[in-house]
Amino acid sequence: MSQASQTSNVKKSYVCHCGNLAMLRTSHTDTNPGRQFFNCAIGACSFFNLSKLSPELETSNFQGFTKFQILERLQNSEENRDLLLSLFKEAEEQRIHFKGLLKDTEKDRDQLKQKLILAEEKEKGLKIILYGLLLVVAFWKCVTGMQ
Repeated sequence: MSQASQTSNVKKSYVCHCGNLAMLRTSHTDTNPGRQFFNCAIGACSFFNLSKLSPELETSNFQGFTKFQILERLQNSEENRDLLLSLFKEAEEQRIHFKGLLKDTEKDRDQLKQKLILAEEKEKGLKIILYGLLLVVAFWKCVTGMQ
C-alpha cells in the first residue's frame, strides 16, 4: 500500500470554537465550486476551515471525475452521518444527565416542602403558647392590680 493511499484513509475531524464537532461540507458557490470545507455542525459559531484535498485527488483531466465526485459525496454523507450520530448520542447522554439532575432537584424540593410544613406547624404551636402566656401575664396583672 502506498503512502498516498494510506493518508487518504485518515479521516480529518475538527472541533469548532463552540466545542462541537465540525462537519465536512462542499461549496456550491461560483468562486469555489466543489471546494470542501469544515464548519460548525449546528451553526452555533463561525468556525470555518478550508479542507486541502490530497494531491492524488486533484487532477487536470476530467476522466473519472464524475465517479470521483459521487464517491466523494458518498464519503462526505457517511462522515456527516457519523458526526450527526455522535452528536445525537452526546445530546442523549446530556438529556439523561439533566433528567437525573431534575429528579434530584425535585427530591430536594419535596424535602424542603416537608421542612417548611414542619416549621410552620412549630411556629403555629409557639404562637399559641405565646398568646397563652400573654393571657396569663395579663390576667396576673389584673389580679395583682386589684389587691
